[in-house]
Amino acid sequence: MIDKIKIFFDTNIYNRIISGIFFVIPFIYFIIQGGYLFVVFFLLILSIIIYEFMSVSKTKLNFINKIFILFILIISIFHFIFLRIANDVGIEFYILYIVAAIWIFDSFSLIGGKLIGGKKLFPKISPNKTYSGLIVGLLSLLIFSITFMFFLGNYIYVITLVTLLIGLISFLGDALESYLKRYLEIKDFGNLLPGHGGLLDRMDAFILIFFVHLVLLSFNFNFMSLYD
Repeated sequence: MIDKIKIFFDTNIYNRIISGIFFVIPFIYFIIQGGYLFVVFFLLILSIIIYEFMSVSKTKLNFINKIFILFILIISIFHFIFLRIANDVGIEFYILYIVAAIWIFDSFSLIGGKLIGGKKLFPKISPNKTYSGLIVGLLSLLIFSITFMFFLGNYIYVITLVTLLIGLISFLGDALESYLKRYLEIKDFGNLLPGHGGLLDRMDAFILIFFVHLVLLSFNFNFMSLYD
């Protein structure tokens, strides 16, 4: 176990932590602030994501597939932007809960997978994904959601199910991105965030979750009421 901990805290992990902090601070700040600076910040993120995707897929994806992926990227980010600016005060708390759940699942899945290891989930698509990482990630979300409910005195246990659903969609988003990178024969979509890769590498789960969120809202599944 000691050897695994030493391997875990390699240079790449330190780079991941440092670049993650510099990314998270403005990310959270602009969500809380809202307004035109929030819109500009996330439109800038969308522009970089599109640039990263187009740069590595020039000759490796046909026109239809490119349009389909660009559609998901654009719709997801625009839905996120409109969700923040079109709702009353308090929506930032709901959004930050989702974002926190994504980051908690991602972080603890990484920790669980690295320290425990074990059988691979998709060895041909994403060799770093393990059953242990998935289980640790979901357990961390279970603890997170229960703590959240007890802290606020809100015992709507469906919140736990929704939070675990966020984890599963995050996992699916990461797996789909890994499959796409394997298909494109690349390691990362960029190098803007050392230890993570590009913005698209960092926001794969985020993009799929807010795309699914829009689809569910279109079918009148309004999860926002759970967090009131």
